[in-house]
Amino acid sequence: MTLLETLQVGMGDPARFKGLRQRVEMLVEGQARGWVSGSSGWLVVPLQRHPQGFYLLSEDREGQRRGREVLQAFLGPATAVIEAVQLSPGAEQADRSLQAAGLVQLSYVRRIDSAPGELLDRLEDAVSTAKGRDARLRPIRPSHVDLLRDFRLALLQRDSRLAEQALQDLRLTGQLSAENLRFLHIELLGELGRWRELRELPYLAELLRTRRSRTVNEVLLEMLWWTEVADLWAGGLTPQDVYENAQLGARYGAVLAAVDVPSSAGGRAVAAVDALARGDDERFLRLLHVADDAEQERLHRLAAVAQPTAQPTAIGSDDIRALFEGSQYEAVIQAFLNTADPDIAEFAVQAVLDKQDSGNGPAVLEVVQALVGEERLSLDRRLRRDIDDLARFVDGACRGWIEWCLRLGGDERWPEAAEVLRMQHAQWEGLRTLPASKLSGLASGVLDAWTGVNADQVAVVLDLLCLAAADAASTAQAVEFCDTVLEVLADQQNMSGPVREAYLVLLEQLLQAAPAESRYLELLGQVAVVWRRVASPTVFDWGLALVEVLLTAPAPNLGSRDATVMEVLSRGQDFQKRLSLRQRSELQALAEEVGLPFQSVQEPTEKTEELWRQLDGRVVGLYSLLPRAAESLEKRLSRLCSPRAVEGNADTVSTTALQSLARRADYLIVDTWHASHSATGAIDAVRTRSRQILPRGRGVTAFLQALEQSLSAPTMVE
Repeated sequence: MTLLETLQVGMGDPARFKGLRQRVEMLVEGQARGWVSGSSGWLVVPLQRHPQGFYLLSEDREGQRRGREVLQAFLGPATAVIEAVQLSPGAEQADRSLQAAGLVQLSYVRRIDSAPGELLDRLEDAVSTAKGRDARLRPIRPSHVDLLRDFRLALLQRDSRLAEQALQDLRLTGQLSAENLRFLHIELLGELGRWRELRELPYLAELLRTRRSRTVNEVLLEMLWWTEVADLWAGGLTPQDVYENAQLGARYGAVLAAVDVPSSAGGRAVAAVDALARGDDERFLRLLHVADDAEQERLHRLAAVAQPTAQPTAIGSDDIRALFEGSQYEAVIQAFLNTADPDIAEFAVQAVLDKQDSGNGPAVLEVVQALVGEERLSLDRRLRRDIDDLARFVDGACRGWIEWCLRLGGDERWPEAAEVLRMQHAQWEGLRTLPASKLSGLASGVLDAWTGVNADQVAVVLDLLCLAAADAASTAQAVEFCDTVLEVLADQQNMSGPVREAYLVLLEQLLQAAPAESRYLELLGQVAVVWRRVASPTVFDWGLALVEVLLTAPAPNLGSRDATVMEVLSRGQDFQKRLSLRQRSELQALAEEVGLPFQSVQEPTEKTEELWRQLDGRVVGLYSLLPRAAESLEKRLSRLCSPRAVEGNADTVSTTALQSLARRADYLIVDTWHASHSATGAIDAVRTRSRQILPRGRGVTAFLQALEQSLSAPTMVE
């Protein structure tokens, strides 16, 4: 049904307009011809609903806002007032037609003291004026700031196509230096696991001589693991032999000490080799402290075969340059703090900046400033610039969540708060280790910020707050912090993609903790509110993932859970004409599971059937630690195609069965959200990342979505 036909259904019998019929029809037809869906536009048409009269229609709230501004200017308070009303598809035929067309926002134009003809005159003037502006969508040139945000969001969602497009658009803006573009390229390759390609970059050697961010250093350390160290480690060599055979010190010395304790297991393994080879026992202990049990066991085995390393009895001033050039930044910093020697101040400042050492940064800055004040240290142009950089770094550095939240919740504006959290939170201790009193302080800080001058910073990092809360959700002391994050979420009128995904993670953890029935009903109530706000065909995949979370979690009240699930799925049925074959099949499967009547309104096209028929007779492999993941995937796929087999594996270490599946599968889905590092490493060893399908979300819906994208791209089968 076209938009004009939809509006004519909503108008009802045109004879009721009497002498104004032709003008009303021309008004409606003109607006329908110029309508551009998705542009936050608006329409004003008469509807056969209670109360009868003209209504302002739009697809979203922004369209309502624009339409109100125009109509209020042309009508005036003496002619009409505009009142927001709710769509009632269950009671009004007109509303059902509008909902199917996506016109879900409406306001009633209530006539006050004017004749019908006068109101129509003014509406015609308003529409005519609005039509004078070309409503066609024009290409927008987003700023480099917007493109950088899109790049980061694409990496968070593991969307390589969007990330590469955003990076290309950033190049075309001419706003970023060649060095910064190289850093972004390295982040992209690291996120996609293209380690060999990263190692072969022609400018890598040059880049190692520049100052790099912690994010880039983390990526480079993990690259060293996959391309230089992993095979030698597996061969049982001593740390010294690995260090020498890979020429780590000579080729990558600038990277090895740049991050004291890397956030990735691969990066920590490289750091452990470096620490043991150079006899840095304190760093090795710091690496052990953050490792899990399995990783600690591997590191202990490595230390057991390490050869004793002679330690220098003292470090003289003449040795500092050699230590700095050997990337032994910690030794350089400690030597400066112990001696306050102005001759080595330059090396200490550079070491802190290269290492991004937020722990020692304030102390080094204090000593340097004291030396300058005592006129014991003369500043050349380069050292002055480095000290300024160090001061900015120290001003923005935080040592943990507590310090960050306290500063965020203060009365002083902190525009860098979001950037600080994104750059530094990986170095901080997790929330699950904090006592209830500390977590209560964090909750107060976030809430004060949300109601204070730093509210925008809270909104920008809401995805990280959700993930932090999810990490601690299983602990009793984190209830207040989780509730605070949920309270902030409840105030969001439209969640971004990363925030929606992070909310799912938090919701899953809260439900898996088996809450009491009253708490469970509160969570369901918020789920319903969130879905009503974001519901649209473009986010229906998220709605399917939401349903999966609800159906797989413990439910103390099955009736309320099923009612919430039905609300999500019922909205999906309204979107059927705009859903893909895969989405409709999932909608039908889930509807049948909860007993919701389902009637398909669109048959699959030959093109969409052909897409999924590529899997006929193929072996689809799935690595995931989710329970019954392969069984659920096979059930969903059976509605779309006829694969020869759907084989799953949930091993937590490298096994013959896992390696065999990785080699044999025509299509291999690797659920990195629910996986073991040892197992994914075994998969990488026998199957390149380019031949793995990596879901961007969680659950079977994410598996199917990733598989659909893979089938739409050039074949991955060799």
